[in-house]
Amino acid sequence: MVVLREDLLRILVCPHCQEKLQLQVFSEEQKAGILTCKNGHFYPIIEGLPRMLVGALRDDYTDFLNRYKKILPPIGQVARDAHDRSESKQVKDVFSAKWLSKDNMGVADSSPYKRFMRQWMLRKYGWSSESAFSDELQTRKMMLDAGAGLGREVINMAKASPSSTVVGIEFSDCAISALKNISALSNACLIQGDILRMPFENESFDFILSEGVLHHTPNTRDAFENCCRVLKRGGEFAFYVYRKKGPIREFTDDYLRGVMQEVQPADKWRISEQLTKLGKMLSEIRAVVEIPSDIPELGIRKVRTNVHALVYQNFLKCFWNDELPFEENVIVNFDWFAPEHAHRHTEVEIRSWCEESHMEIVWFHEEHSGYAVRGIKN
Repeated sequence: MVVLREDLLRILVCPHCQEKLQLQVFSEEQKAGILTCKNGHFYPIIEGLPRMLVGALRDDYTDFLNRYKKILPPIGQVARDAHDRSESKQVKDVFSAKWLSKDNMGVADSSPYKRFMRQWMLRKYGWSSESAFSDELQTRKMMLDAGAGLGREVINMAKASPSSTVVGIEFSDCAISALKNISALSNACLIQGDILRMPFENESFDFILSEGVLHHTPNTRDAFENCCRVLKRGGEFAFYVYRKKGPIREFTDDYLRGVMQEVQPADKWRISEQLTKLGKMLSEIRAVVEIPSDIPELGIRKVRTNVHALVYQNFLKCFWNDELPFEENVIVNFDWFAPEHAHRHTEVEIRSWCEESHMEIVWFHEEHSGYAVRGIKN
């Protein structure tokens, strides 16, 4: 029984000091072990999941260490420093609560959300079909899903290219559920880690996907550059980030996100339900609205649309899709407002990041919600 894939171990480094890591297996049956560097920093492997967070994002592993104290190698503590990421603990906790309560959403074959997301993913990233997506990945032997959530895209990538190794990195506790969700795939593996402190050597991967994750970190550009660091030359980086919208919508988004930070989890969910009900009600208004000309000062475009789309795009995110169950619509709204960090960006910003990181853009797709980009590292 393999506690850690050999090809994954070869590229792992300490996220605190970037030194190489050594593996000591405690129990193959329980898939337990520990990763240590020469400076004594340690990262436990618990039920097959390497826990590679540092600082305020790191859990207390006292019970684990006591269980194996007789065979532990020399270890120290990963000290907190200026990059301890305490500012991200709220986001970690929000996504842990969200996905642990829905631990196979978008993964189970019966999930309408899975079908909805798959169609959207293929379209926005410019893959015309599943076979086109598979053809794209055949030459990519080491792939990364940066921000794996419940493992949905790890599964899609691993199935598309069975001869490749696919690694998912996820910093919330839903990494536990993701590991279970990908367990049937022999070419997929997962670690709990932070994309701003990624535990990988430079140029480790030849394909990286980061779907809607970079903007949930304290600094989207830093997260982008960290992904570029671990991408090989000639490798492809596919990512999606939120788009900056008109001033009314931006104000409403920021205001409600601020409210969400001050209330209890149950109230976060209640607010998200109210927004979802509003979106459903607006979608049932069948009137057509015609905006006769652009109003650039408000970010409103000339368009012929429906009432829900007009409100959603320009004034308030109140997502509703008739193809999804009510609770899955609620999760989309919750996902937008509950995390502390949800940065929005412009096309100019994104293109400048790519240019400065020597990333040649091969696909750039704009939607009202955000930008889907694919680039090749030169």
